[in-house]
Amino acid sequence: MKILLVMNKYLQRGIFKRIDAGYWNFYIPLLQLGHQVKFYDISEKEQLSFLKVVEEFKPELIFCCLTFDKYFMPNEPLEEIENITKQGNIKTFNWFCDDTWRFDTTSKQQCWKFSACSTPEPRYLEKFKDIGYKNIILGLWHTNSDLSLINSGKNYDVAFCGSLNNQRANMIQSLRSHSINVNMFFGVSQEEMMNNYSLSKVGINFSINENDPNKSTQMKLRMIEIPSVKTTLLTQYTEGLEDLFEINKEIITFKQHDEMLEKLKYLLSNEKFCNSVAEAGYKRFLKNHDSKVRLENILQEINKI
Repeated sequence: MKILLVMNKYLQRGIFKRIDAGYWNFYIPLLQLGHQVKFYDISEKEQLSFLKVVEEFKPELIFCCLTFDKYFMPNEPLEEIENITKQGNIKTFNWFCDDTWRFDTTSKQQCWKFSACSTPEPRYLEKFKDIGYKNIILGLWHTNSDLSLINSGKNYDVAFCGSLNNQRANMIQSLRSHSINVNMFFGVSQEEMMNNYSLSKVGINFSINENDPNKSTQMKLRMIEIPSVKTTLLTQYTEGLEDLFEINKEIITFKQHDEMLEKLKYLLSNEKFCNSVAEAGYKRFLKNHDSKVRLENILQEINKI
């Protein structure tokens, strides 16, 4: 299939600029699946206009992951994509990322501009259908197994990667006050991040997005990245997570701070159990959450529409 991939190749946080996960988890796997893919990078100004690219490349599918934020990504060709959708000659698709806190303000208005869309939240499938949008697909997070660097040695007890908001900082400080060493890293490349996780016994994920005024939990990419390098995932629980992994066998979850501390202490003092969770989580990742597996399923669903 000829696919025009419309998303940001680069992500800049302050002084740090790196190739973003979309390049590794969408572009490379789609090529590996045998598709003809052109990357239209919305984080950089293209030499050719979007319509010129469409005219010359002649895609069968325009596969997008847009922010709908002109300040953050000013080069998103939303109007052009909407017109292509209305013409009906080329299928258009958007991968939504943050429906738990952007559904009412963004997703339910923007979904109509695409032939089909996906949500990472199982419980939000019905929300789309309730507003009359029928072409909604469950697009669960995934990562490229080619980035899964498996290290036999574990140099760190605990790893955390991500922006350090107040909630996360307080939790990590509490862990350190109980003599638990947390290796924090940010501003690193995707490869460096995955390598740091692979060198850790446990990777922590916090599921609350600080941008959400209701501070609700959501599906996060870290829930997949950590098991993909055969490291035990300890994650804040969010609804639907039990459909991705078997809890207490393939991953470990917590809801409150005290539960996080108790379970982390147990994992670090019971190496055999910690290793068994990492191994089981890795096997589940390869079976269900590798990018090539996930994207092949998504394309099949789009083709049915």
